[in-house]
Amino acid sequence: MSSDKVKGLAPRLISVPGYHIHPEYDLVHLRHLIETRRSHKNKFTLNLAPMVDMFSVLVIFLLMNFSSSGDAFFVSQNLTLPKATQGKPMVSLPLIAVVGNKVIFNVETEEKTKFEEINDEKVPRLRAWLQKYKTFKKQMSPDAKFEGKINLQADVNTPVEEIKKVMRVLMNEGWTGINFVVDPSKK
Repeated sequence: MSSDKVKGLAPRLISVPGYHIHPEYDLVHLRHLIETRRSHKNKFTLNLAPMVDMFSVLVIFLLMNFSSSGDAFFVSQNLTLPKATQGKPMVSLPLIAVVGNKVIFNVETEEKTKFEEINDEKVPRLRAWLQKYKTFKKQMSPDAKFEGKINLQADVNTPVEEIKKVMRVLMNEGWTGINFVVDPSKK
């Protein structure tokens, strides 16, 4: 008879109590797994394969949507640009569109607002925005001379008088570097 078994009054053997927290049906190697996890708590591995895939998709997306001339991003809807045989690539500048007897311009704030006014040479919102943008540019670089460059686009069928009204407003506010947005096709 072993020393951990004791014969009692009953015909069965009584076991000497051992580890009392040990359940009757213990999972295999559970304590071993818990101990190894405690010792390897600070070790962290990162699977780089999905991250490389994600960045490659992001780079391909950005390359497909990149335009160095910017012409694809600035043309207003329902607007047919005049054709030109010569010109320079478009530079990213503030954009004003003349459609019919209306002036449309985008104000880049937190909410990115689009304004539309009747072209009557008063255009108070356009004038206020031009003055505000001009003072902002002067505050950003006080030593530099204000160039007053702006992009102006108009539909082919827009009367010249409507474009001249907007040009007068621009020149009165100090915006003399007016660039016309045209279609560079040579037809």
